Amino acid sequence: MGKRGQHYDDSFRRMAVDRWIRGGKTSKEVADDLGISVNSLRAWKALYLSEPGGPQQQNLQEEVNRLKKEVMELQEERDILKKSVAIFLKPRK
Repeated sequence: MGKRGQHYDDSFRRMAVDRWIRGGKTSKEVADDLGISVNSLRAWKALYLSEPGGPQQQNLQEEVNRLKKEVMELQEERDILKKSVAIFLKPRK
């Protein structure tokens, strides 16, 4: 574990939080890997995720973009199905 009162620079803190969020590891695993306390990591996460343009904001924006694309595709498919149903339901002469 890190020494009591040890200070880390901003880039290290951001890297640690990013590794935790994107890495798929638990907070304890990341903290142990980096030699820091779990409480420090959690505090840094709360600090950085709340700021605009932080990792959480980026993740949310990526999710919004993905969902918008999916909605557009589904609407296009729906429109195609509506047109095909109208064609098949036309009375034949």
